[in-house]
Amino acid sequence: MTFLNPAILFGLIAAAIPILLHFFNLRKLQIIDFSTLAFLKELQKTRIRRLKLTQLLLLLLRIMIVVCAVLAFARPTVPTSFPGLGTKAKSSVVIILDNSFSMELADERGVRMKQAKEAALRIIRSLSEGDEAALVQMANLDDRRYFEFTRDFGALGEAVQNVPIAYTTGKLESSLRLASSVLGKARNINQEIFIITDNQTNIITDDPGAQRDSAKIFPASAALYVVPIGADSKAGEKNLSVDSLHLITRIFESGKPVEVEARVRNSGSEDVKDVIVSLVMNGERVAQRTVNIPAGETRTIPIAAAAPETSGEKGGYGLVRCMVEVEGDVLEADNHRHFGFVLPPKPRIAIIGATDETALLALALRSGNIASSLSVLPPEALSAMALNEVDAVMLVNLPRFSVSDVSRLQAFVQDGGGVFIFAGDRTDIANYNSTVLSALKFGTIAQSDYAKSATSPDAEFTALEKAHPLFSGVFKGDNADSKRLVESPRFLKALPLQRNSMAAQALIELPDGAFLAESKLGNGKALYCAVPPFTGWSNFPVTGIFVPIVFRSASYLTASASASSDAVVGQSVTILLSGKLPKGAPLTITDPANAISVRQSARMPSGAVLSLEGGVQQPGVYAVSTEVSGKQGAIVHTLAVNPPASESIMTSFSGDEMTKALSGFVPDNDQIRVIGDYRKASMDTLRASTGTELWRLFLLGAVLAAIAEMLLARRVAGKQS
Repeated sequence: MTFLNPAILFGLIAAAIPILLHFFNLRKLQIIDFSTLAFLKELQKTRIRRLKLTQLLLLLLRIMIVVCAVLAFARPTVPTSFPGLGTKAKSSVVIILDNSFSMELADERGVRMKQAKEAALRIIRSLSEGDEAALVQMANLDDRRYFEFTRDFGALGEAVQNVPIAYTTGKLESSLRLASSVLGKARNINQEIFIITDNQTNIITDDPGAQRDSAKIFPASAALYVVPIGADSKAGEKNLSVDSLHLITRIFESGKPVEVEARVRNSGSEDVKDVIVSLVMNGERVAQRTVNIPAGETRTIPIAAAAPETSGEKGGYGLVRCMVEVEGDVLEADNHRHFGFVLPPKPRIAIIGATDETALLALALRSGNIASSLSVLPPEALSAMALNEVDAVMLVNLPRFSVSDVSRLQAFVQDGGGVFIFAGDRTDIANYNSTVLSALKFGTIAQSDYAKSATSPDAEFTALEKAHPLFSGVFKGDNADSKRLVESPRFLKALPLQRNSMAAQALIELPDGAFLAESKLGNGKALYCAVPPFTGWSNFPVTGIFVPIVFRSASYLTASASASSDAVVGQSVTILLSGKLPKGAPLTITDPANAISVRQSARMPSGAVLSLEGGVQQPGVYAVSTEVSGKQGAIVHTLAVNPPASESIMTSFSGDEMTKALSGFVPDNDQIRVIGDYRKASMDTLRASTGTELWRLFLLGAVLAAIAEMLLARRVAGKQS
């Protein structure tokens, strides 16, 4: 015999009360009035024995009342069936259903989510009148429509059928704590929690919201049933997944290559050969590779394709939604991973400088069809031009800068504009150092004169920052020896940034300073070059590196400083927005299905911030755009949202390991039971295996003992009177 409420058994101590009262009454003297000794003769020995026997019987009945009442509340059960004597106690049931996307895996019995729903429906169908039940979605705790107990089992069964797959990880500990709070409103003493899951190990390790303590959140009367789905299946060992992506390309142009590296894992126990890995852009497969992946290993696979060509209503610019995918297997949800980028509109560029000194620069930009508009203005035009009408300005060999010009250039860069300064023979070094180079946080420059020899070791590049986005994909070769990557121009003179004062990042170095450097200020960027874009000080404009620098800088200077980010489904996201974002302007968010919602950004010292509390629930690429006069404006950020990679690792707990994981939530491990077959997950089966409850039998015994004690005590009192 077992007891569902064993703590109540301490009440058996109360059975000592009738015994103490019995012995207390034996010591109490009874005064009998009599007038003659003749009454003594009537007290025969037989009557004395009968009286003692009656008192003992009353004592036993009183002890039986207490014992039967305590046992009834302790809910004794026996592992057998006694028709008519036992009873099925009314239960408050919480079903925790794992709906993480690993449950989409298909094994020998079908899709695991379908099996899990069948197990939940079996439990619901076996509930009887007076029972109540609630539903908790392990991977979607925010859906609280059936958190409250209900006795409408038809509606609850329909809710189970409609539980969607969530692209997040199941959170076991948080689910149990939520189930505990639900049970706090239970109307029945009998409390049962059913955990229907594939026992994937990450339901505990990937639960950031769980409280890591050993609090026993369930009472000793509660029972935890684990219903493992697919525990004996090997289907998960044949799973391939795209775990992560690294976007190599940083500057995006129509028709130019976009390079990405994908990490693909083989979770199975067998090698896979000739796996097709594809790159998809805007729903079109644009590249693919065939690779071999050994069992249990991960491979980094580079793949590239050209960005969409310039065409269409928007001139070929806008959001490009991409993904890398592997061919289908037992779990479809992890076979692809999303990323996105924005093809910016061609920038508006202004070149300011003398006509003969800007000719090669303008020729390079026009030949590459880089800009949507290109204007060449004389040096004196800087003070009068409207900088907000261009995206980038290139300043060639300007003699001096006024305080007003410097202030306007500084504000232009902070608001997201781009500035490229070329020094030259007419540069006023003192003026540059004290005005524009200081305001744009470059440092100071000094003139260097080099020997007039093509073999002079002092007139060569000493280092080149190949990893910088400006050079990404331009050079191929050994990064350890940057001088081999490009043939260095021949220099006669230069105005390099001095190392001891430089606040900017050196991109190309000379022996005595930086030849090319970048400074970031607010939402924009500025570049500095130590020689002009015409021959005289060097042959830089006629070398192979000149055109790539000019082309890339035009796109780089006008690109957003932080145009994209990644997130995991369901996790809160905070996006730091950059670029020319109007203060207080609302933002529109376009989801993967092109549905649009409006959000408001918050102003922080570091810039505009967009917070998405609770994250987003669907994987894909989201676009954040400005809103102007109720219409969607320019895209200022892209957000690639993907499921957690841990869901693809099909490592499961054994029954003993699951019991150990749950042991911190219950006072006794005997409260935890693992059901071997989900098809046995019904209340009738579990109650039969638990046994028949005999509380009604003991309660009846307590009532009968109380009636018998009352009648016997009245009879004794009548005789004594």
